[in-house]
Amino acid sequence: MNVTLVPFGNAKYTSTGELSCQHGPDECEANSYEQCVIAFYPEFERYFPFYKCVEADIDSQRTIPERATQCAEQASLDVAKIKACVSDRPRAAALQKKFQGLTPSNHK
Repeated sequence: MNVTLVPFGNAKYTSTGELSCQHGPDECEANSYEQCVIAFYPEFERYFPFYKCVEADIDSQRTIPERATQCAEQASLDVAKIKACVSDRPRAAALQKKFQGLTPSNHK
């Protein structure tokens, strides 16, 4: 089975170029963490434990960075590398655009 996860969902770019996620800024931030993990660890077996962990804890009171840190540690991923990617605005924006292009709803 070949699985491709695309953390972008129903996000849209506004007329001013701002990214707007269906469930608010936390969703955009979670997408960014997930996108960075997939960029660094493109094999499904490597990124899926992180992805599943972040999504399973979506309704917790913990912040996205707190969840991402714990999930990365549990999945044996480089937390510092992932956080640096999310903090690098041009890189994170480029990944958002990349995943936007992979989103089936954007292929209509």
